[in-house]
Amino acid sequence: MFAATMTIQAQEGHTADSVSIKIALNDKDNPEIRKYVLSKITDQSVFGKIALNNKDNPEIRKYVLSKITDQSVFGKIALDNKDNPEIRKYVLSKITDQSVFGKIALDNKDNPEIRKYVLSKITDQSVFGKIALDNKENPEIRKYVLSKTTDQSIFEKIALNNNDNPEIRKFALTQIK
Repeated sequence: MFAATMTIQAQEGHTADSVSIKIALNDKDNPEIRKYVLSKITDQSVFGKIALNNKDNPEIRKYVLSKITDQSVFGKIALDNKDNPEIRKYVLSKITDQSVFGKIALDNKDNPEIRKYVLSKITDQSVFGKIALDNKENPEIRKYVLSKTTDQSIFEKIALNNNDNPEIRKFALTQIK
């Protein structure tokens, strides 16, 4: 009798999994109930849909992000500068892709705190050079990248540019060896 009931429910699309997935994806549902059903789900695509919905509850998003293994989901969230900064910082801590860090670092319209964070993870000196040479860039960010720059030609170009910020020029001069 029980197996027959399960077969009928499955044919009608009423499996426990399908009900759980519907609850998990409903961003209007009770967060406590959603967390409960999400704890029973292993489907990465469900986690991805929730994680990418920046209108969803931040606590639920953090929860599913802790279960995600797909770096591309992390990358999409990290690159969305309109997303919740706390969520972005969380995914940035999980990203290993230097190109994502580079794109964020070079976007001078992005949140300075987020940019500083990604700049601390970057190993690409060319990214530092591009930012350092941009005299329209935020001086605090420029000073930070100059402190990580090893390319002497960058310091020389800044020092010789008499239209540049005097404080930045002085710093560049102190770095020339």
